[in-house]
Amino acid sequence: MAGQIVLLSGTSGSGKTTTCATFAKRAEDCYLQFGMDLMVGTILPGQYTIFGNKKEEGYQPTEYGPVCMKSLEAMHAMVAAASRAGQAMIVDHLMFVDPPVLQDCIWRMEDVPVLFVNLHPSFEVLEKRITEREIELPPQMVEALGGPDGVERLAEQPAATRPWFSEHAYANDIYDLEIDSSTLSPDEVCERIEARLAQGPGTAFAQLREKYPKPFP
Repeated sequence: MAGQIVLLSGTSGSGKTTTCATFAKRAEDCYLQFGMDLMVGTILPGQYTIFGNKKEEGYQPTEYGPVCMKSLEAMHAMVAAASRAGQAMIVDHLMFVDPPVLQDCIWRMEDVPVLFVNLHPSFEVLEKRITEREIELPPQMVEALGGPDGVERLAEQPAATRPWFSEHAYANDIYDLEIDSSTLSPDEVCERIEARLAQGPGTAFAQLREKYPKPFP
């Protein structure tokens, strides 16, 4: 039996990381945590990240190079493979339509159960969370960013890229569950996800596959 996937989408500051950790802690089944934060922050080599010397090939907040897109394709395939092996997963993500991250994900997870959740706090709350956030990075990322100065530059990125993210991160309008996380505690957010899971399988990915053609053979 395939493992359940709970996929959380939303901008930085929407509560994805906290929700993933809280949900995994609350769940009766074992949910492994994976997603965009781990991929970009740890798995993807630092030179392909925001201030690395190969950033054009990799990840930049508003531009995904071929290495970044290939790593996301691999991430989607890994999550699907874990589900096929019977492992439940909770995944944080940025499900952009442009670049076509969502289109790749929905098809690579075609045969596994996915509950697609959108976390979308109010603009005022999002602004406050991003402004007050303290960034903690693994040593290899700090080194790749050029030390503490690079980390400070990274902290300035959310404000600089916010208009782009507002347009792109929430361009999709098909989800199994949408949550305004502005005034909810992490446990309350998880309660809503648990209640939706109890109602039955997610259908958003099937609807999205009707909307978007398969982007690979």
